[in-house]
Amino acid sequence: MVSGLLALLVLVVGALPAAAETRERAATAGDSDITQALVVGGGAFALMIALAGAVLFYTAKGRRL
Repeated sequence: MVSGLLALLVLVVGALPAAAETRERAATAGDSDITQALVVGGGAFALMIALAGAVLFYTAKGRRL
């Protein structure tokens, strides 16, 4: 379980440079700030739900042992 969370962390940290490049291109493209906020907020929400599910799964798995 810890290795899965570590892999997720590595993926998120690895995606940061690509996200910065995307933000620079988006700033020049004239996209809406609301659209960007919805995308970032939706991604953060999905990540929180996935992390909560992982914690619940790990807790439930630990109780069966």
